Amino acid sequence: MTTLEQIQEQIIFLPSNDKMKLFKWFADLDDQMWDKQIEKDFQEGGTGSKLLEKIKADFAAGKCLKWD
Repeated sequence: MTTLEQIQEQIIFLPSNDKMKLFKWFADLDDQMWDKQIEKDFQEGGTGSKLLEKIKADFAAGKCLKWD
């Protein structure tokens, strides 16, 4: 049995309130990881930096409106 399988088996037997705490912790961790990836993608030289520059140029040229 792999470590992952052992963890999964242990999760099944957690009390409901502990499962909910674990699920919340995991969702928060996922959010943090997503935020870090977005920051990385849109920093200078990141995979999204060219798109961000185009959006900024389009906005400056009046091709789009600011969202409120």
